[in-house]
Amino acid sequence: MDFILDQYVFNYLPFNVSEAWRKSITDRAVNLVVNADWWCKAQDPRKIIDNHTSFFAAEIVFFFLCALTFIHAWRKGGRYLYVWIGILIHALNVENLCYWIPDLDNFWQAQGILTFFGMRAPLYILLGIYHMFDYTAYVFVRRMRLPWWAEGPAVGLGAVMLDMPYDIMGIKLLWWTWHDTDPNLYDRMYWVPWNSYYFHASFACSFVWILTLARKFLVPREYDWKLFIREFICVFLAGTGAFWLGTLQFGLLYHPMHDYLKVHSEITTCIFLATYAVIVYVADRQNKDPLARPLRGVRRYWFDELALAVCVHYLFYMVLVLVADPLNIVAEGLHQPIGPCHLKQSVLTPSGLVLTKDKYLCPTRYDEKMFDFHCLPEGPT
Repeated sequence: MDFILDQYVFNYLPFNVSEAWRKSITDRAVNLVVNADWWCKAQDPRKIIDNHTSFFAAEIVFFFLCALTFIHAWRKGGRYLYVWIGILIHALNVENLCYWIPDLDNFWQAQGILTFFGMRAPLYILLGIYHMFDYTAYVFVRRMRLPWWAEGPAVGLGAVMLDMPYDIMGIKLLWWTWHDTDPNLYDRMYWVPWNSYYFHASFACSFVWILTLARKFLVPREYDWKLFIREFICVFLAGTGAFWLGTLQFGLLYHPMHDYLKVHSEITTCIFLATYAVIVYVADRQNKDPLARPLRGVRRYWFDELALAVCVHYLFYMVLVLVADPLNIVAEGLHQPIGPCHLKQSVLTPSGLVLTKDKYLCPTRYDEKMFDFHCLPEGPT
């Protein structure tokens, strides 16, 4: 930084700059660059294509899917657009809290073309994953005309159905990694923590419930564009509050059963999702809304941007199964730090119980079948 400022700034000034001023300006410039680098880290796309081709393809696909959700929200207008914005707020809130709260800091994302917040959140997470899963599920469920108490669980189940292939393929292809070797904390299915599905269901459900409650008290039933401030407050409350209501849903079922009774996470997650399914089934079978069922003899145009997004979403994973080779992946960037194998970190659960997990990734003793270190110059560990 000293060389750059001396070569391209100070030498062209019409007056002399003292050493104290030079040092002050240089320090400020360094702090500015450091902060900007923390907010957004850029990578050469050609490097990602060479080292992590499937992840580059995933980024492009999810950018396209996010664009489809935005086109749908823009075309429909009104509250659909506000929901799209609210899900963006939800994504920013959840991702940052998961990184800032040490007890929740358990996963690392691959480094994308643009990665935010200290190389933790690639752009396709903030503008891609949440909109594809939550916005698409929200719109589809709205067409079912369910009562409010069933609409949230239905959106949660829809988000899980869209998320499941992403989680399984993503962790296999190192789009994201979960470094935790303590079996007392997280149980997995195809190396995906069962809690991931619990997480998506409970948080999507919480977003819808808070949004519905806020609209009940702040805005009339019929949309009025003049009340745009109130409409924004509704989606802002949903976007910022879904994390905490979702955490409460964890505390009511998962943590008491898993932490105290040692029930496997597969059981708690299946019970949770089954409860959602029963709620949705009961509500749908007893739904008296005439718009909930298509009229006989009436043909409706059903293929829109979101239908296309769902098709592309699932077809993408079908193609990846045929063409992607995990052995050719070189995953660089920020991962769990490697350190002493014996050090543990305390984890305070919502149930009040204090558990432990490995603080560092042990290079000689780790239970992760998705990756190894064979690409290092010294070979496998």
